[in-house]
Amino acid sequence: MKTGRLLGLLVLTLLLQAGCAPAEDGPEERGLLLGVHAAETRTPAGYAARLDRAAALGLGAVRVPVDWARLEPDGAGTFDPVYLDELKTRVADARARGLEVVVLLAQSPGWASGHPEEPAYPPAPEHRADYARALVRLADELLAAGPVRAWEVWNEPNSTEFWPDYAGREREGTFVLVPLEAATEYAALLREAHAAMKRAHPDAVVLGGSLAAADVAYLEALWRAFGADVPLDALALHPYTRPDEREGPHYGYAQYPDQCNEDIDDLSPPWCFERGLELVRAFLQAQGFDRPLWLTEFGVSSADAWGAAGSEAEQAKHLEIALDILDRRAGADDLNVAAAIWYRLDDEGEDLFGLYREDRSLKPAGERLRERARP
Repeated sequence: MKTGRLLGLLVLTLLLQAGCAPAEDGPEERGLLLGVHAAETRTPAGYAARLDRAAALGLGAVRVPVDWARLEPDGAGTFDPVYLDELKTRVADARARGLEVVVLLAQSPGWASGHPEEPAYPPAPEHRADYARALVRLADELLAAGPVRAWEVWNEPNSTEFWPDYAGREREGTFVLVPLEAATEYAALLREAHAAMKRAHPDAVVLGGSLAAADVAYLEALWRAFGADVPLDALALHPYTRPDEREGPHYGYAQYPDQCNEDIDDLSPPWCFERGLELVRAFLQAQGFDRPLWLTEFGVSSADAWGAAGSEAEQAKHLEIALDILDRRAGADDLNVAAAIWYRLDDEGEDLFGLYREDRSLKPAGERLRERARP
């Protein structure tokens, strides 16, 4: 016993001297994957620099958007070789920097949607299988460059911004949310994509939903459309907050992640962060769907246009509150969140959701996220 105790003390001493002292739990140790959305750039070198900035924050993942309209512009089965090579390089470069990759495939080519002037439209019903085939072929190509953590099927199908067929017919009281009958269309696209991916890549993690806000009403409609077979491995969610529309000193200010002004209107809870996650989690548990949530976008802008109260300090405060909530509640026995991906890495034009300014200097929100990613 005495010999074993002495040996143990010796080993511990050596480990401490080697810098192997037990560290505080960081996000990775807690099981929460922190990442950032890395938008398209004009040049491959520009994207490599973007990945450098993401890695400098100590994050674990990047969300890499893939523009289907650019990938397959001229017809089914013909990928643009230059763009495909760029995408392969992005995956390889991300992995070389220690970043996991979440791939989002969205934006329809005109031949698939019937709307060549506007890529935000989803594929027409007769071209849903073409989207699924494109996703599988993309996976075939990108997996040769490096592992991909998850594949996201479309972006915010419950929003008229990315499901524009319903623009002008938004649900009453919402900014951009589609009528609930639209859920059957996305369910059909997701079913095609999930089945095709599972046949070709059984171990692939296919994310469905990718919902703008914690839209439980749309989720209910989606689950009705699914029936007994739920075609997703995990639900992706974008739990943004909405501006406070009540008269008073906070009029126009985006709610903080721990606030939910449900008295604004009956549809306010979708635009709440913590309360929205609670409602989504409760719905999924009631359906017997106990897989983790992936927050593939969350964030707030520092622009004045965002709730008329944007500032870099306010953006950092929003981020801190959201991460505090996830630190306390991301576990499987509570909100069950596997990943949280900030939208976005860099400011561009009037879109000031970034962690870096356009001159590539770090904003206060970026500093806070770096501190949290590397405690």
